[in-house]
Amino acid sequence: MLKKLELDENAHKSLFNYAGQRGVEFISTPFDGDSLNFLNEKLNLQRLKISSGEITNCPLLLAAARTGKSILLSVGMATLAEIETALGVLAFGYTLRDEEPTIQGFQNAYWSEAGITALREKVTILHCTTEYPAPFSDVNMMAMETLQLAFGLPVGFSDHTEGIAVSIAAVARGAKVVEKHFTLDKALPGPDHKASLNPDELKGHGNRHPAGRSRLRIFC
Repeated sequence: MLKKLELDENAHKSLFNYAGQRGVEFISTPFDGDSLNFLNEKLNLQRLKISSGEITNCPLLLAAARTGKSILLSVGMATLAEIETALGVLAFGYTLRDEEPTIQGFQNAYWSEAGITALREKVTILHCTTEYPAPFSDVNMMAMETLQLAFGLPVGFSDHTEGIAVSIAAVARGAKVVEKHFTLDKALPGPDHKASLNPDELKGHGNRHPAGRSRLRIFC
């Protein structure tokens, strides 16, 4: 099923160009070095999304940080210790691009002034409940506040619930970014459609602040 749903480089280029024409920032998630290089070098994306399944993939995290791009880091089922380690890898990648990576180097970078500054400027942590669709009872919105208090970084919410109510609640609790899956038809085969928004449900999510500033960043 996943092979059938893959988007090749030409499809990425077409979507990237169309998004640009419509004034929409295009984002894609790499799962390997070749894909990361394509998104960074060929498409020159402004930011990268790292899936929660890759939060322990230190080589990918290091390579992503060394692009210098901003990162949306989904933390899924990760522990606070795993998240701290991942942030250490990112801090090392952002600030020490020519040094050989070591565990101690990651820890030092995480606590360094330069590393802290880089993380605050470049990284947003996304709270995520990895169920599709996610029951309302499993959302645990307080985890978003725990992440913000633990790491002092901007936080957001990767919303796999049905509808938009939980996304609205996330924004009310301080989410700077909301991820919502999008589909043209919820009856299509595949694991994500039931938890996705259709075009009518997505309308209005791009409302802007009266002064012209976006209230939050939304990606699908």
